[in-house]
Amino acid sequence: MPISIQQISYIHPDKETLFDNLNFAIGKGQKLGLVGNNGCGKSTLLQIIAGQLSPSSGVIVRPDDLYYIPQHFGQYDSLTIAQALHIDTKQQALHAILAGDASTKNFTLLNDDWNIEERSAAALDSWGIGRFTLSYPMHLLSGGEKTRVFLAGMDIHAPSAILMDEPTNHLDIAGRQRLYDWVEKYRSTLLVVSHDRTLLNLLPEICELEKHQIMYYGGNYEFYKEQKALMQEALQQRIEEKEKALRIARKVARETAERRDKQNVRGEKANIKRGVPRIVLNGLQSKSEKSTGKLTAVHQEKAEKLTDERNRLRGSLSPTATLKTDFNSSSLHTGKTLVTAKEINFGYPADADGNNLPEQRLWQTPVSFQLKSGDRLRIEGT
Repeated sequence: MPISIQQISYIHPDKETLFDNLNFAIGKGQKLGLVGNNGCGKSTLLQIIAGQLSPSSGVIVRPDDLYYIPQHFGQYDSLTIAQALHIDTKQQALHAILAGDASTKNFTLLNDDWNIEERSAAALDSWGIGRFTLSYPMHLLSGGEKTRVFLAGMDIHAPSAILMDEPTNHLDIAGRQRLYDWVEKYRSTLLVVSHDRTLLNLLPEICELEKHQIMYYGGNYEFYKEQKALMQEALQQRIEEKEKALRIARKVARETAERRDKQNVRGEKANIKRGVPRIVLNGLQSKSEKSTGKLTAVHQEKAEKLTDERNRLRGSLSPTATLKTDFNSSSLHTGKTLVTAKEINFGYPADADGNNLPEQRLWQTPVSFQLKSGDRLRIEGT
C-alpha cells in the first residue's frame, strides 16, 4: 500500500499554521528524502504520517506495518528495548506458551513468530548492540545506541514502508556506514528526513516541504541543489525585472504629475491674463484636479500591482538567497587601531583523554601584530 496525504493542515497549539492543505503521495518501493528550512515542519509531518500526531485537517493513508524511527528518544526512557520495539507482547506470549499456557490469546499474540527472540538478538547484533538483552532499560543507552535499537527494528519487523527522522544524528562513523549500506540495498518504501548529505545522495528522489506544497525533484540531493539554485536565480531575475519596472513606473508617475502641475499653472496664468472670470477659473481648476487625480490613480494602481507582484516573488525566494554581505570600505577613519596583539601564544596542557602533559606551544615564536581600519590582513601557514 502506498503512503498518501490529502489536504493535510497542522496548526500549533499557539495557533500558528505550520503547513496548510498539503497533498503528497509515495508509491510502493519509492525512496525519497524530505528537506526544507529548519522549522518548516518536516519532523511534524513524519509524526503525522506515522500516526504519532493528529493533523488539524486532512486524510492520511498508510500501510498497517509502517515503521517509524524518531529523532528524539526521551519518550522511550521508561521502557525496555523489547517494549520500545513493540515486541514485548510477543515475547510474553511465547514465554507463557512455553510455560504451559496454551490459550488462544497467547497464540494469537505470537502469530507463529516462534523465533522472535532469536531474530531480535541477531538484529541487535547486526547493528552493533548485541551485548544488550531485550529486557535492557532504554534510559541506560546512549543516543547512538538508542538509534541503533530502532534501526535494528527494521530487520525485526521487515516493514513495507519506513519513515526515518534524522537517523544519523547520534551515530558514529561505523554506524553511519552501516546505515548507508542498508539504504542502498533496501527495496521497499522509504521516506527520510535528514541533513546528512551523504545519506540524501543515496536517495534517488528529493522532496522539499514548504508551507503550502511539497515540491518534487527527480534526483538525489546534489541534483536538488542544482535545480533549486537555477530556480532561485530565475526567481531573482524576475524580482529584479519587477523592481526595475517599479522604478520606471514611479519615475513616470512623478514626471507626469510634475508636468501636469506645470501645465495647470501655465494654463491658470494664461486664463488670468485673458480675464477669465474667477468662477470659470475655479471650474477649470476643479476639472484639472480631477483629471490629475485620475491620472495619478492610474499610475499608482500600476505601481501597487508591480509592488504586489515583486513581494509575492520575494516570498517565494529562499530565505538564504536574500542574505547579502557588503565588502565595501568601512566608515571608520583610516588608520584607526582595531586590534593590538603582543607576544601571544597558545598551549595544550593535556591530551584528548585528559592526561596532564608538558605544555606544548602552538607557535615556536610568539605572535605580535596590529590591525588598523583600512588594512587587509592575510594569514598563511600549515
